[in-house]
Amino acid sequence: MTAREGDFMKKWFGAAAIVLAACPAFAGDVAKCTLGADKKTVTVTASNPYSKVMACEVNCDMAIPDGIATVVCVKPVPVGSRDFVMCTHVAAEGHSYVRVKETEANCPDPAAPLAARAEPTKDDADSDDDDEAKADAMMKKMLKQGQDFLDRQKQK
Repeated sequence: MTAREGDFMKKWFGAAAIVLAACPAFAGDVAKCTLGADKKTVTVTASNPYSKVMACEVNCDMAIPDGIATVVCVKPVPVGSRDFVMCTHVAAEGHSYVRVKETEANCPDPAAPLAARAEPTKDDADSDDDDEAKADAMMKKMLKQGQDFLDRQKQK
């Protein structure tokens, strides 16, 4: 084997190692939200590439005519399953979805070690207060949007 061939092989093995190391990072992208042709049905599916049952939480942000609605699905996904139907949600009578705006999936590797649990610091507590204030403001905004939507529906 020439030096040039040896360099090529080293680079090839290095690239293969990088790809194999990156695979677990892609494994978290295992869930999806699909809007049915009727524009009313949202189906949440997931695939489990792991050797243990995977706990999965999926939030489907759905565009609606006057804003966004969220479909939430939490369910264990069996080992080795592909496109496992976690849940199906049908919009309320008289309502429909426009499209899937965003899918947020939290499906961690069940074999990964749990993060060390430390006592919260003062900075963490301050951050939590800020987060709670932001969450409260967002909830109020969403409630107002919902009430505005209901008021518009009543006027029709």
